[in-house]
Amino acid sequence: MNRKEKVYNILQILSENINLKDLKNGNCGFDATEIGEKLNILRNNVSKELNILVSENRVIKIMGKPVHYIDKRRIEKILGKKLNRNITKLESIDLLLKSDYNSDDKEIEENSDIFEHIIGANQSMEVPIKQAKAAILYPSGGMHTLLIGPTGVGKTMFAEMMYKYAVQIGKVKPKAQFIVFNCAKYAENPQLILSQLFGHVKGAFTGADQDKPGLLEKADGGILLLDEVHRLSPESQEMLFYFMDKNVYRRLGETENMRSADVLLIAATTEDADSVLLKTFLRRIPMVIKIPTLSDRPLTERYRLIKQFFGDQVKCMNVPIKVYKDVIKALLLYDCTGNIGQLKADIQLMCARGFLEYKTYHKKVVEIDTPLVPENVYHGLLNSRDKREELEDLLDIDNKEYYKFTQNNSRDLISMDEYDVSDEIYKEINNKYYFYDHQGCSETEINRKMNEIIEKYLRRLIKKIDIQGKISDENKIFKIVSPRVYNAVEMALDIAERKLKKHYSKNVTIALSMHISSLIERISEGKVAYNENLNEIAVNHPDEYDTAKLVKRLLEDKLDIEIPEEEIGFIAIFLYAIDSENSNKKIGVIVLAHGKHTASSIADVVNSLLDTDDCKSIDMPLDEKVDSILTKAIEMVKKINQGKGVLILVDMGSLVSFEGIIKKETNIDVRAVETISTPVVLEAVRKCMIPEMTLKQLVEDLKYSTPYMGRSLSNLLKDNRKTRIIITTCVTGEGTAVKLADLLKNNLPAITAYNIVIKPMNIYNVNNIEIDEEENIIAVVGSVDLKIPDVPYIPINEILIGNGFMDINNIIEGGNIYHRMELENDIQIPNLTVKMIENSLNFLNPVKAYNAISSSYSKLIKLLEVKDRDDFKTAFMLHSCCMVERALKKEPLSYDNIDESIRNAPMLYKNIKESLKIVEETFGMEIPDTEIGYIMDLIDTHFDDTH
Repeated sequence: MNRKEKVYNILQILSENINLKDLKNGNCGFDATEIGEKLNILRNNVSKELNILVSENRVIKIMGKPVHYIDKRRIEKILGKKLNRNITKLESIDLLLKSDYNSDDKEIEENSDIFEHIIGANQSMEVPIKQAKAAILYPSGGMHTLLIGPTGVGKTMFAEMMYKYAVQIGKVKPKAQFIVFNCAKYAENPQLILSQLFGHVKGAFTGADQDKPGLLEKADGGILLLDEVHRLSPESQEMLFYFMDKNVYRRLGETENMRSADVLLIAATTEDADSVLLKTFLRRIPMVIKIPTLSDRPLTERYRLIKQFFGDQVKCMNVPIKVYKDVIKALLLYDCTGNIGQLKADIQLMCARGFLEYKTYHKKVVEIDTPLVPENVYHGLLNSRDKREELEDLLDIDNKEYYKFTQNNSRDLISMDEYDVSDEIYKEINNKYYFYDHQGCSETEINRKMNEIIEKYLRRLIKKIDIQGKISDENKIFKIVSPRVYNAVEMALDIAERKLKKHYSKNVTIALSMHISSLIERISEGKVAYNENLNEIAVNHPDEYDTAKLVKRLLEDKLDIEIPEEEIGFIAIFLYAIDSENSNKKIGVIVLAHGKHTASSIADVVNSLLDTDDCKSIDMPLDEKVDSILTKAIEMVKKINQGKGVLILVDMGSLVSFEGIIKKETNIDVRAVETISTPVVLEAVRKCMIPEMTLKQLVEDLKYSTPYMGRSLSNLLKDNRKTRIIITTCVTGEGTAVKLADLLKNNLPAITAYNIVIKPMNIYNVNNIEIDEEENIIAVVGSVDLKIPDVPYIPINEILIGNGFMDINNIIEGGNIYHRMELENDIQIPNLTVKMIENSLNFLNPVKAYNAISSSYSKLIKLLEVKDRDDFKTAFMLHSCCMVERALKKEPLSYDNIDESIRNAPMLYKNIKESLKIVEETFGMEIPDTEIGYIMDLIDTHFDDTH
């Protein structure tokens, strides 16, 4: 991309956020200095490119000191009409709103260039458009054209735009047709193709019982698109090139009569034209236009396509759509092999899933977040490192948290920042403080939690200014924060430093300045609201609380405002939570794993999700020597150490030995932990962002997150004697048993390490258990005890709310089930139940599904007058969540003799049916009787007499 287009791209992005209200308030666009800072290009060079863009009628220039520029298309979209071509320079932006600067709508429509509506008209599509115009404008009937490009690039759409352009300039009459013929549809029947193209006379072939005109006749005076032209037979191609030569043809079966037609042919193919089409045919098509693939087009064009497709879906659904930033990132970066067609289809799929949730949960908007993203699209987040700079140009200019499309302006992205309202930080501090206090957390732990919240708030504030590497640029800061506010906060923090014997970084000054600026605005609008307990939290830190009072008084005096008393509490928390000695220093994290891309792939995902680059990686190809890897690790530890040490996450126990060698070599505190998975690395990097986190504390925290860390390498030796088996069971079909098997595999590394085989079974095939002599059943897990002698049974509720995981691990490693490892166990029933079902649900939100079905369960227990049992609840929840989705998809389970089962237990059926009304009303559907039959069986299994 050349410099001019880079300048134009940035101006387009900046102009996206201007609306009619801004124009009326005198928003004059953007000057060359501001644009140059975004691109690190000298102001003079930017100004030169902007003036070229003005001469090309793409940018409007607003005279003044300094001169400002606005993307012309954005202004036209705001005003709802095109501007005259002579509008390129204006004395004032107010003139844009005056009617005499706007063309008559009818005149505009007649004079506008239809190709301007194509995304990329001045970039990747510039050459194809010039070629298309040349083909249409060619004397006489135009120039026959061949469009080449892979599936999905938009060849049919481009051909249609050529037709509309021909109509617009008068080369084709408005009544003339644009006809599309897919040659592949009849490729196996050449005679039928000839009939479709040229028509036939009665008796030309069997079944031709009357004359029929062909497409050439219907398209007379217009344009005929031959899609997938490479599927034409040689005979068909020969007849067509004769037609292109002479403009005459015969219907199939005609021998004397010669017909004429004036038709411009546009052919399209995904293949190499030279290898699939006759040379004589190609010679009659002098204009060949190559349509670029999506990967060949700049990221800015894909960005506009994404916006357009979401806007189209808003119009279809007539409901606003909120799209989260990571979704936009994934769509921008994934390998979209099907080009524009696939991009549109993937967005439609996400919107369909989001719309189902919108209807199911009665939302106000359709939300598109990462759980709704197809796996192939989600992989795009792994590519963020490759295109980080270009991605930042597109997405990070305004720090958008999510994008909202509305019916009123469905093609524009509205920047939304959920952290703009400072009141939210007060609520969060208050709520989290009392939550942790009631959980019995120590004061130190609570301080750490509060610090996390403040740090998160600070990062959101800091990111509002593009100050990476340029924090001393006060001109940039003062575009966001008033110099008066900034100087007052700087003076206040100077007093705080001396009183508390701390040093606060410039980041902290900027963040608190932005907070105070927001506070002043909210005070003026009467929108200040605090929780009365905010100060109670802060008084636990008397030194900071007293200092906060001084800060408040100084700010009131310097800014001539009255700050609410409750703000003292927030300032105090700010002062004790943000310690510059820690806030700018983090524990280093390195992922070290065997394989060409294992470590870097995990690091890319973690960095993308946390919007950071703190997670480093070293890939270890199997053919690379250990000494070479160790050297890389030593150098990286030296490079990333900030004084708080480095955590190394390794995938094999032998690599733990790197810890001692690196410590000795570098004299840096290094800890190696043997566990690698995306969730574990994600947790490690997240906790490294906490200023008060120490390396020792981090390692301890990760041990509780992964209780099987630190196994010696010898424990990983597989038992090569009998194959050991764990059977998972259920009463409602094998579905739940299969999901339970997946849960065990995903949460117990020992299952893979010891080559344990898991066999899912249901109640109906229990009697058909076939165990080979070489197999050894070591445990039965689930909702049915198979009562196998000397084989322990672990109920499903022990997995979800008890010590089931530790029991199974001890059985596998040879421990005693009654001597459990004494580890902290904070598992809650909703967490693991939801975790177990979420991979099997395509549409439903697992947490919300759990809540609805949990209410249904509570009602059922009351109606049955039975005691609440954990084992029954977990089995009921797991079955019912999948049952709801099956019912929504109209794919219910079958059940033999359901009518007889209902007649034998009418009250049980009635109670279940009554309890499920909550679910049916929530999801707007009806549970079929066959599904209720399985719930009846479930109840019979757990309770003696419920009929």
